[in-house]
Amino acid sequence: MQKDVLTKEYLTLKEVAEETGLSYGTIKRDIDRGKLPAYRIGRKYFIGYAIMEAYRKDRRPFKNVEGYTIQDLMGKIPLSYAFLIEMIKEKKLEAVKVGRQYIIPYATFDAFMENRKVESF
Repeated sequence: MQKDVLTKEYLTLKEVAEETGLSYGTIKRDIDRGKLPAYRIGRKYFIGYAIMEAYRKDRRPFKNVEGYTIQDLMGKIPLSYAFLIEMIKEKKLEAVKVGRQYIIPYATFDAFMENRKVESF
């Protein structure tokens, strides 16, 4: 975190992007969608420091998801990308969307596979 950002009450979109680790475009889209309150003065946007901190905490859980990408799963089991996406959309396989990709947590995948285990007699 930059020292001068700590003393500011309002931050620019660029500063918010740097502090949160998100892109400028993501910040702007969240403002446009009403997910991030901001102030507009002329053509510039400003976000209160406390609002930025709350926004960062709300976004953080998705940044630290550890698991498999769809491509990783395709390497583990011979299933197509389209089939795995369909399973995720039908909620048969739980996944977290991080940016543009889905992450299937390790424990979720292990439970998914265990539930599909065929017992032989």
